[in-house]
Amino acid sequence: MTIGSILVALRWQLMRAPVDDRGVMAEVDPLLIPSQDGELSYEQARVLAAADVTIRRQLAARLDVPAEILYYLAGDQDRDVRMAVAGNLSAPVRANLLLTGDSDADVRAQLADKVALGETTPEHHNQQSKRARSITLEVLDRLSRDRVALVRAAIAEGLKELPNIDPALINRLARDLEIIVAAPILEFSPILGEQDLLDIIRSSPIEGALSAISRRAYVDASVTDAIVASGDTKAITHLLYNSNAQLQEHTLDALIARSEERPEWQQPLVHRPELVDYGVKRLAEILADHLLQRLLERADLPAQAMKEIGSVVNARLHAKLQEGGGALPNVYSQQAENRFKPFIAQARALYEIGRLNETTLMVSLLTDHVDELVAGLAVCSGQSVRVVLEIIASQSARAITALVWAAGLSARFAHEVQIKLGRVPANSSLPPRPDGSYAMPEVELRWQLEMFAEH
Repeated sequence: MTIGSILVALRWQLMRAPVDDRGVMAEVDPLLIPSQDGELSYEQARVLAAADVTIRRQLAARLDVPAEILYYLAGDQDRDVRMAVAGNLSAPVRANLLLTGDSDADVRAQLADKVALGETTPEHHNQQSKRARSITLEVLDRLSRDRVALVRAAIAEGLKELPNIDPALINRLARDLEIIVAAPILEFSPILGEQDLLDIIRSSPIEGALSAISRRAYVDASVTDAIVASGDTKAITHLLYNSNAQLQEHTLDALIARSEERPEWQQPLVHRPELVDYGVKRLAEILADHLLQRLLERADLPAQAMKEIGSVVNARLHAKLQEGGGALPNVYSQQAENRFKPFIAQARALYEIGRLNETTLMVSLLTDHVDELVAGLAVCSGQSVRVVLEIIASQSARAITALVWAAGLSARFAHEVQIKLGRVPANSSLPPRPDGSYAMPEVELRWQLEMFAEH
């Protein structure tokens, strides 16, 4: 069938098609729409844009539709038509600009995902005229100020690692009052300099902001000192786990001393690279037995440091012989179960009203509300708190991925949980596939869960 005959057939159908009370034509045979491999003329697209909503939705998603028609469809009364235009990579920049004011937040979030993705593609910039680029920057600016946090978060996620974005826009996102917006920028953006980070630390930022800064690929000593001075214990924990966070001698000494009261700091302190130069003996005197063994296993410590550790070990063994041994406490005791009861009750209440979702759990993860996150994962996955805690403690990327999968959450979130909660090293983690799907087959995901399941 030639394009001319298609157009004739379409016009014949449109002449005969019934018209609803809004004056919209009702039924056009979808089979008459040219295939995605073919080209759609302006005249064909114009005719189809006045057709039934099903046709308009198909039309809005096509990449070969003329720009003028996509701009027209960006103002369509049907939400799904506008959603399709928002996600269409061929939509003109003026259509994108129009959609920044759309009444539906999901449409604006879809637009934000698309525009942010375009920023990561160098050829996208090169193909745009100066005027089109100016409009795209206006689109980014408007979306970064959107009243809905999920829209702003989509922009932040897309721009977080790019080096050529307007610094004013990045700094505004970094200071956003919602952690799901601010955290990606604070953790990854190369545009934020040392002074930017210090200003944010000193401005009493939102909960979770200092933790995000602590996880950056490189943290300067002055920024490290400012985080330690803030007294944010959760951020300091992330800092200690970050081998690229620079700790000066006086800062390390202070943290070792405080680790007697903060035992959760002792494990990351054992692996700090600065111990090669100082602080080994003082830390060895404080450490629990199993962590002292970890310290002894380090191959990079000088002979004198190993001798100092050995003297501490011998003294401790002598004391144990005098006092008699004691059993290690049970991590999953009744006391631990009781601690989670109120969090499980809260998670179930949220689940029943449909509010225990990935956004809620992401906020718990980014603000280090671990008890809330564990309870949420338990409720969503149908696993017990004991199983969830054992999986997290295993530091197994595959087991953690299976847990998050069972909870019905995304592979991207599973990757975040591996690194931020499970402390899985980035080079050992299991990221999602490029299309966002899980990198493990379902049969293995189920097998991983069965390994930990209660029988």
